[in-house]
Amino acid sequence: MKIMHAEKVLIRAVFTIILLLLSSLCIAEVHGPVALTVLHLNDFHGRLLPSLVKSVDEKTPVGGAAFLAQMIEDERAKNPEGTILLSAGDMFQGSPESNIFRGEPVIEVMNYLKFDAMALGNHEFDWGLGPLRRLEASAAFPFLSATVTDRGGKGIPGIRPFVMLERKGLKIAVIGITTPETAYTTKPDNVSDLKFLDPVKVLPGLIRKVKEKGADIVVVLCHSGLDADRRLAGAVGGIDLIVGGHSHTAVMYPERVGKTIIVQAGYYGIYLGVLNLAVDPETGMIHSDTGTKELRTVFAGPDDRIDRKTAEIVRTYRDRLQDSFASVVGETSVDLMRIDRGESLVGDIVTDAMRESSGADIAFLSSGSMRADITKGPITMEQVFSLLPFDDVLMTMKLTGKQILRVLEQSATLEMGLLQASGMRVFYKETGPAGSRVLGANVGNKPLEMEQVYRVTVDDFLAAGGDKYVTFKEGKDAVYGDMVRDAFISYLRRHSPVNPRIEGRSVAIP
Repeated sequence: MKIMHAEKVLIRAVFTIILLLLSSLCIAEVHGPVALTVLHLNDFHGRLLPSLVKSVDEKTPVGGAAFLAQMIEDERAKNPEGTILLSAGDMFQGSPESNIFRGEPVIEVMNYLKFDAMALGNHEFDWGLGPLRRLEASAAFPFLSATVTDRGGKGIPGIRPFVMLERKGLKIAVIGITTPETAYTTKPDNVSDLKFLDPVKVLPGLIRKVKEKGADIVVVLCHSGLDADRRLAGAVGGIDLIVGGHSHTAVMYPERVGKTIIVQAGYYGIYLGVLNLAVDPETGMIHSDTGTKELRTVFAGPDDRIDRKTAEIVRTYRDRLQDSFASVVGETSVDLMRIDRGESLVGDIVTDAMRESSGADIAFLSSGSMRADITKGPITMEQVFSLLPFDDVLMTMKLTGKQILRVLEQSATLEMGLLQASGMRVFYKETGPAGSRVLGANVGNKPLEMEQVYRVTVDDFLAAGGDKYVTFKEGKDAVYGDMVRDAFISYLRRHSPVNPRIEGRSVAIP
C-alpha cells in the first residue's frame, strides 16, 4: 500500500511539473516577440501593365498590377493576422490607362487588395483638388497627410493626418507626410490655396498625440525622398519606421538612422517591399527586421503567377483604350532616350515640336516632364502618352535676354535637372558659384543679347513658376497654344521617320 501511495505521489508530481512547463511555454508565447509584416510600395504612377526595364532584367518584363497583386496576396498569407499594406504616394499619374480615367483603375485595384493607408504624394495634386477628392471618396482606405493644410491652417476635407491600425494586439500609428516641394513640383494653380508644412515641425506633436492614444509603433508614411527621410529620422525622435517614396530609390536593405528603420520600394511597381519585424508587445521595441533583401522583384514572365481578379480589372479599362492607343502616329530611326542632366534626343525632338507649333525663337521643357523612353521603330499613341503623361499646354511669352540668362543660370545648377531646349546653344560649367556658370549662349547663330526681346515657348507648368523657375512668371504678352502632347504628335506626323542627333545644345565645360 505504501508503494502504491508513493507511486501516486510521484505521478502527481510529474503532472505538476508538466503543467508548470506548459504554463511557462504559454507565458513565453504570450510575451515573446510579435511577428509584424509591412508590405509597401510607392511611386506606382499608374503602371498597371508590365514593362521591360533593362536595368532590372534585359529579357523578362517586370511590374504590372496583376503580378504585383499575386505577390501581395502570397506575402500576406504568410502572416495573415499580422500584415499591413501601405503606399507612400504618387500612385495615379503617369500611364495612359490611369491618366485617361483619372486614377479610377488604380483605386479599384487598391480597394480590392485592401490597402490600409496611402500618403499623398506631390503628383496626387496634378489633376487638381476636384479629382483628388473624387479619388479619396472612392477609396476604401484613408488618404493621409499631416503636412498639407488650407491657407487657414485647416486640413483638406477627407484627408487625415494619421490612422491607428491594430495587428496581433499591437497598436500601429501611421502618419502621412507630403513633401513641401509639392508647392512647386505640380502646377502652382492646383495648390495655390494650400500650404505645405515642414515635417520636422509637425511630427513631434503628432507623435506625442498618437502615443497618448496608445500607439506601440509609430510609422511615418513619407513622400519626401530618401535624403529627406534620413534627415527626418535624425531630427525627430520617436519614429520607429519610415516608409518612403518620391525619390524612386530601391532600398534593397533596410537602413537605420538611430532607432529609426527606413525603407523605400523603387518605382512603377517593379518591387514590392516586404519588411518583417519582430516587435516586443510590452515595450513596442523592434528587436529585428528583415535580414535579407527587403525588396521582392515583381517579375512578369510567362511562368509567373497573376491574380485573375486584378487582371480582369486592368483588362476592362485597357480594352476601352485599345484601338485609339494602338494607332501609329510616327516613327523614329533611333532610340529616343531621356537624360535629365544633359541634352537628350527625346528632349531635342519634343522641344523642336514645341517651337515649331508656336513659331517661337526658343522652347524650354523640364526634363522631369518626360517620363518614358521611346525605342526605335513605329511610335504609337500609347508611347506618346507614356512619354508625356501630363496635360500640359504650350505657353508663349516675351522675355529679354537678361531674363533668359537667369533661367539658364538656374538650369545650370542642375537642382531640378537641366532644361531641355530648342533654338539655343548654351555653354556652362557644372561647378562654380551659382549665378556664374553660364559661359556663353547663342540664339540660332547669334549671341544672346541682354536687352533684346525673344519669343519663348514653355509649358504652362514652367510658365506658372514650376520647378522654382519664377522668371517665367515675368513673361509679357503670354498666349496659350496646343497641348505639348498634341504638338509632339503633329510634329511626328509631319517629319517621320525622325532621326535626331545630339547637337551640342547644352555643352558642359570641365
